[in-house]
Amino acid sequence: MPSHIIKFGFTRILFALAIGLLAACSDDATPYAQQDADGDGVKNGADAFPTNASESSDSDIDGIGDNTDNCVNAMNATQADVDGDGVGDACDTDVPTTYTGFPSAYDTTATDSISYTGQVARHMLILGLVDTMESVTEQGDTYDNYKAAMDVWVEGDDSLAVVWTPKGGEALTDAATVGAISTGKNLNGKIAGGKVGGGGEEKVLIDDSMRGWTEGMDSTPLPIELVNYWIDKLAVEATDGTDISITTVDGPATVSIDQAQMDAHGRNYRQLIQKFLLGAVTLSQATNDYLQTDFANTLGQEKTKAYGAGEHDWDEAFGYYGAARNNNDFTDNEAAGKSGRDGWKYGYNDANGDGTIDVRSEYNMGISQNCAKRDRKDVDGDGVGETDLSKEAFDAFVLGRHVISEATNSGTMSASQQAVVEAQAAIAGLAMEKCVAATAIHYINDVIGDMANFSDGSFADASNFKDLGKHWSEMVGFALGLQFSPYSPFRADDASLANLDTIYTKMGHAPVLADGSQGGTPATGTAQEAIDAYIAGLQAARTMLQDAYGFDSALVEVW
Repeated sequence: MPSHIIKFGFTRILFALAIGLLAACSDDATPYAQQDADGDGVKNGADAFPTNASESSDSDIDGIGDNTDNCVNAMNATQADVDGDGVGDACDTDVPTTYTGFPSAYDTTATDSISYTGQVARHMLILGLVDTMESVTEQGDTYDNYKAAMDVWVEGDDSLAVVWTPKGGEALTDAATVGAISTGKNLNGKIAGGKVGGGGEEKVLIDDSMRGWTEGMDSTPLPIELVNYWIDKLAVEATDGTDISITTVDGPATVSIDQAQMDAHGRNYRQLIQKFLLGAVTLSQATNDYLQTDFANTLGQEKTKAYGAGEHDWDEAFGYYGAARNNNDFTDNEAAGKSGRDGWKYGYNDANGDGTIDVRSEYNMGISQNCAKRDRKDVDGDGVGETDLSKEAFDAFVLGRHVISEATNSGTMSASQQAVVEAQAAIAGLAMEKCVAATAIHYINDVIGDMANFSDGSFADASNFKDLGKHWSEMVGFALGLQFSPYSPFRADDASLANLDTIYTKMGHAPVLADGSQGGTPATGTAQEAIDAYIAGLQAARTMLQDAYGFDSALVEVW
């Protein structure tokens, strides 16, 4: 029997004994049990709260009177109410664990009120751009054709073919083209800071300008300008007819021509562009736009759709996060696409059993997948990852959507519900950014590891150079995304923002190569001195990221 029940039972025995003693002391006085001390019409002997006129019963014996208890028949002494709907957690059975089943207040024939196809289409545009960049070979086409082939994914076109295919051989659900998922979508209209010349997302930048990269930029750089600059650089590299020559421990070597995405300074433009877009589009859009909605005042119907305006905004934020709707049913290895059960191990799951994979709901992609990758790290060897950022973000998205759905269907959002939604928006937004930051740390470690393979001013081999370029570019691409979220700890004050700028400075615009040069500038001292200084700078940047997000130091060093 729970201890609190024993306690309450014992208290009531003592109370009865006290009543008996009072009665024995006076034959003429009315026994206490027959009195009504609080005047509520219930005799003291039958009143669980004899001195509280507003309460007389405690059906579940939890110390909370039935008139105020949010679970009358279920012990809930703390009165916990996670969704703020006035029904305590002990008896509230409608809080979901998946991002499914939210009823429509406007269309009784609709299976749910969820809609975020536009966000999925933009994920597919990013993946299509990646596929195009990976297909580039040295002098395989002209500069103009290469650039146009990449630009079209940024500008959007409904006829573009979806290039992602399930590794298990399953067919996609109605997703032959980007337009089949959602029409009229692009990347440049949703990138932080807006389009060149105005239009699109013209807010959200710190001091109205992008930070962390100056090469090729004007005095007020925009993220889209950086994307365009990198695309141009990739097209130039692929058509300049010049091989990359490096020095290895075995002598001079030529980097394979299939690395046309790289330049001689060790920058992989394919990686820079993809990882940067995850921050400048998906993180920025989710946190700066949709999670900032005034949800209490957006409960009305979105045009003639089956969902409310606030419901749709929350869905769009979730869509940019990129999780499958049953994300909690995946292991971290499965969500990351690394290993696991058949039907789950590639990062997707046929949840509705129709034999196809729906990228709109059944596939983990983007930041969601990076969360799972970081959650896999098991430092202490107990078989459990040291973080659970995936669940942190996903549960916040589910709970927030549930509350918004309840409010939309009732027509009003209480103050307690509004507080829950705002709290979950902050949790989801910060968790998304933590995944980006953790991934940047992961690649800091990879870069340090790559540089440890240098020997006497030479690369270990051609792969050493390729790995360095890949990892450095992923590190920088992810790190640059940390400037786009209003939930970022780097926006807390001027000192925090200065730390972010310091991190960018320490990473630089190119890695330090085996000969000590950086971005074409030779080392001022010995090659090893330049290498050691750069590694020390990356370690300092890692510590700043660790401190900003409260990551465990032991985890950070091995992430």
